[in-house]
Amino acid sequence: MKTKFYTGDGDKGESKVNNQAVSKSNNLVEFLGGLDELNSWLGFCRVGAEKLNTEINASKTLKNIQNSLFIIQAEVAALGFGLPAQAGHPKSPKIKESKIKELEEVIAEIDKVVPKIEKFIVVGGTELACRLDVARALARRVERLAKKYSEENELSEPLLKFLNRLSSGLFALARYVNHESGIAEEHPTYL
Repeated sequence: MKTKFYTGDGDKGESKVNNQAVSKSNNLVEFLGGLDELNSWLGFCRVGAEKLNTEINASKTLKNIQNSLFIIQAEVAALGFGLPAQAGHPKSPKIKESKIKELEEVIAEIDKVVPKIEKFIVVGGTELACRLDVARALARRVERLAKKYSEENELSEPLLKFLNRLSSGLFALARYVNHESGIAEEHPTYL
């Protein structure tokens, strides 16, 4: 039988997880939805990044971030829904400090190349840089959703740290893309 993409009955604003109905407005569902949205947007960013020929491989960096987000989704879903271990997967994966370190290393490499920040930067430049700035804003929202969820449920320190570092990494990538394209940063005039 082919994959069934819908029930045909409607879901009444609920998702069924681990044999229990969960409201789609639930903090956990909101958090997981935000992670999914961010991951999807990063895929859109990768489409543009694949065309770049720069020293720092933005496409590879974005793919690594997407993989990290899948780990985070699995960690959060297992915690929030009490999902049982699957065959061959005795426990849910968890984001590791090494993923944070990878992201910090990319940020440090970019920091060596782009000019020092002295003023706020107006989003613009190349299409890819703009996409990355949208991803940065989505990452900040996901971080806020994580904070909200963590007020009632304990999330791991590496998970929270990765989400915090992620928006910085995406901001750095957007600046790098514009810099490597020869596009000067614009600053607000406040007029």
